[in-house]
Amino acid sequence: MSDLSYTIQRRREPDWSGIPAVSLAHTGWTAPCPISASARACWDGERLFIRLEAVESRVRATLTGRLDQVCSDSCLEFFFAPMAGDARYFNFEFNPLGTMNLGFGAERPTRVRQIVKKPEELFRAKPFTTAGGWGIAFQVPFSFVRLYFPEFAPGESAGNFYKCGDQTPTPHFLAWAPLSSPTPDFHRRMDFGRLLFEG
Repeated sequence: MSDLSYTIQRRREPDWSGIPAVSLAHTGWTAPCPISASARACWDGERLFIRLEAVESRVRATLTGRLDQVCSDSCLEFFFAPMAGDARYFNFEFNPLGTMNLGFGAERPTRVRQIVKKPEELFRAKPFTTAGGWGIAFQVPFSFVRLYFPEFAPGESAGNFYKCGDQTPTPHFLAWAPLSSPTPDFHRRMDFGRLLFEG
């Protein structure tokens, strides 16, 4: 696991202006490009709130299906491994239309795409535009996490924040925690950083 850590502040509600951001500064397998991204997170005791934002002038947003590979579009992602010592994790991926791809599992052969009933009510994903690009804000209820990890309690988890766009005018791969694979691959739990829930 990466040595990087991010403290997830506890708040009654997400006042993003007062929550520190991390930069997705690691470019992985491509040369530096004019696209950049940042991430913020907080929690209120029962929900984890995530806000991802990209500076991206030429946005690709085409996919709307429940099983579409949104990483082909402009895409912001949060990978979340709730429990230390458990190799399983969620990957939340969104394009600028709010289309979500959600996966769960450990190694690639055992990972399963998740179809969630009424995801708009559960995760409350809200895409937004900015002067320089776009972003997505959403929540992850702990009641949902405990369907997969019944013993989950906020403490130390692991995860990574990503920005990509496989078929955008400028293909790119950005990450918060460094990427160690020789070829493009976000699905490497050993590359996740530490996520520390503030008490």
